[in-house]
Amino acid sequence: MIPEFLKNPPLGRPWLLYGLLGTSVVLNTMLVLRLDDEPATVTADTPAPEAMAAAAVMPVGEATELSNSAVPPELVPPLPEPKGVAAKAGTKVFSGAVSSSLSATFQGAEASSPAALSAVYARLFVWDVDLRRDLHKGDRVEVLFEDKEGAEPLVLAARLSLQPGTANERLVDAYRYQAAGDRFPSYWSSDGVELPRRLIDGPLGDYEQISSLLRDRPTHEGMDFKTPIGTEIVAPRAGKVTRVNWNHAANGNCVELRFNDGTLAKFLHLNEDAVKEGQAVVAGELLGKTGNTGRSTGPHLHYQLEKGSRVVDPVDYHGTLRRNLPADGMADFQATVKDLSAQLDARVASL
Repeated sequence: MIPEFLKNPPLGRPWLLYGLLGTSVVLNTMLVLRLDDEPATVTADTPAPEAMAAAAVMPVGEATELSNSAVPPELVPPLPEPKGVAAKAGTKVFSGAVSSSLSATFQGAEASSPAALSAVYARLFVWDVDLRRDLHKGDRVEVLFEDKEGAEPLVLAARLSLQPGTANERLVDAYRYQAAGDRFPSYWSSDGVELPRRLIDGPLGDYEQISSLLRDRPTHEGMDFKTPIGTEIVAPRAGKVTRVNWNHAANGNCVELRFNDGTLAKFLHLNEDAVKEGQAVVAGELLGKTGNTGRSTGPHLHYQLEKGSRVVDPVDYHGTLRRNLPADGMADFQATVKDLSAQLDARVASL
């Protein structure tokens, strides 16, 4: 309905106003029609930086998708072939002085996810350095890495200089290297000592890496081993199987074993089980094979120990050992260290 003052305005009909209103209606109609014809644009390649960081640093074993179906043998991905030093093309470097924290320091890294790079770097040195207590402002980080879109950065060489230029100066370093006879590469200090410790008589004979420790965060009650689907899991101690495949949605295929000393051991996210409830097993007997079932971000084994209502750290329960490269393997290793160090030094110098 047209208002009375527009029907009979005191100065006559406002033809200019009518014209402007009509033009506006036409232009807006054309714009709506044009937008309806435009296809939707998906921007999956450019998620928000904070979302990328959160996804990249989520430790293996955190909830993402549910799956309780075992992967058929013919669909299990093949085990990775042994690889030597990664190709030089496509590598990046970051060098910086520690500011308020390690994660804050890495915010300046040219990486798809600086937070993920910080987490991977920290994982290398957590066995020898208390990154909350031992890190000081002015300490220096250096890392040579391959940036992988949608995956964790692959660190090739890393250094951490603690209190440089003081009487307490200390250098820790890490180099990616695959020792003769090993199924996977590991990280070694320049003097040939393996950085990550290994459980004595643990549930796996070999694995890619320990991707999460009990003390990483309060909500994680076990140790995670990153390993391909189908890796054999053995009983670390003799005992009796008390449950199989309970709480299927979260744990996936799983086995619970009570050791003869009363300690309860849980093995989660298996691809298949090899034992039944009530079965007695001896140390070293096959319990099942690793998988990616239940709430899992990737193929791994979650290993959890409990005594009564108390969660036990597998590191304390089993004890750990550290390997040294044999004398006849040092020449090849030192050649790798020399190559990676040269790459790191040259790239840092060019910054």
